[in-house]
Amino acid sequence: MLNLVLFGPPGAGKGTQSKKLCDTYNLVHLSTGDLLRDEIARATSLGMQAKQIMDKGELVGDHIVISMIEAKLDANPQAQGFIFDGFPRTQAQAQALDELLKKKKTAISMMIALEVNDEELTQRLLLRGANSGRADDRSEEVIRRRIYEYNSKTAPLKQYYAAQNKFHSVYGMGSVENIFELLCATINNKTKPKEPFHDGLVTVADINVQDEPAKHLKVENKAKKKPAKKTVKRVEKRIIKKATKKTSKKTITKKAAAKKISKKTAKKKGTPKKAAKKAVKKAPKKTAKKPAKKILKKVKNKKKR
Repeated sequence: MLNLVLFGPPGAGKGTQSKKLCDTYNLVHLSTGDLLRDEIARATSLGMQAKQIMDKGELVGDHIVISMIEAKLDANPQAQGFIFDGFPRTQAQAQALDELLKKKKTAISMMIALEVNDEELTQRLLLRGANSGRADDRSEEVIRRRIYEYNSKTAPLKQYYAAQNKFHSVYGMGSVENIFELLCATINNKTKPKEPFHDGLVTVADINVQDEPAKHLKVENKAKKKPAKKTVKRVEKRIIKKATKKTSKKTITKKAAAKKISKKTAKKKGTPKKAAKKAVKKAPKKTAKKPAKKILKKVKNKKKR
């Protein structure tokens, strides 16, 4: 059974992604927010209590939520798994959920956190409030209080699931499809390690809590730089350098060679550059003496005759 906790602050897109994941993996979406809103719509005593708490931007008590979750689990005995959306939000709730699932002979498979910054969340919720008419999404003050509640009380749950090796993070800013691909990749890399879901897309199935949030876009950009033109140019430059070195050695003139020799001797003897130049001038005179001696011999022989 695949049981997922989809984690993230209000407005992170948990509801949208949960529906897509349910269709892909044949899971039952268990949203505490939907359960609470259903109770509120039916004006039950439980719903009225929950409404007062939610309107203040605070979290609903554990005893209200756990009973609703158990009823939902019992109503779907043939389910292949569940997505817990919006619950647990505290360590106490996480422990209570673990105990409940243990009684049902199952457990949480993994917890995935959608990482979105506070300003983006505020804008998303205000827009949602304008379109849906939800009271808790119309007030910016209430929205910021809800985000604060998440950051101060809910975020430490990462450590709880990380200790069980069940925590995973996905960068939640981008297109719906892009985020969904990352979610599927993370799930598949955990549940099907021998069948990689994506080859060119780096996922965060094994990321540490200290490395949060995981921003896959930056990793993708790094991966794209490897086969760039720069590496080709570097190889070309190396080939050109090698080629020029070989050709330059072959085309060195005798005069240039003589200069090099004279410079070396000048350095050893400690003589200046002028002495080196004189050594070069003397070199052709030595070679010219040989034919001069032959000419003198010929002239002397003629005189004797």
